[in-house]
Amino acid sequence: MMDIGIIVITHGQLADSLLSTLFSIVGKQEKIVSLSVPTEFTLESLCNDILQEIENLNTKHIVIFTDMLGGTPCNASLMVSRKLQNVRIISGVNLYMLITAIHLRESLNDSHSVDEYVDRIISEGTRSIADASKILSSKIK
Repeated sequence: MMDIGIIVITHGQLADSLLSTLFSIVGKQEKIVSLSVPTEFTLESLCNDILQEIENLNTKHIVIFTDMLGGTPCNASLMVSRKLQNVRIISGVNLYMLITAIHLRESLNDSHSVDEYVDRIISEGTRSIADASKILSSKIK
């Protein structure tokens, strides 16, 4: 098992909802937390919250999932990660990515790199985005 802590940071309550749904599918997990960015906040307080969660997780590596590239959760995470070597950030989080992250974290060991872990999550998450109606219509014919 890889020693990776996971933080999901989003606008509004999306992060909390994603984790709640994730846990209903894969069961309660350790070393995974959510941070929801309220409408009124300061960038400094968000960065402090991220640093606190990283410290609380106390893992060799941290992977932060954010809702969108260029959004406040992603930008704050990037600011924090400049000071830390063990933090990776993935934007565009979806439920399938989180399920993949949990399964890979359990199945891979420390001989695998964090880069490989992140690349596989992004690949699987991207692969799960599809025009389902087009796929269905091609299977019906």
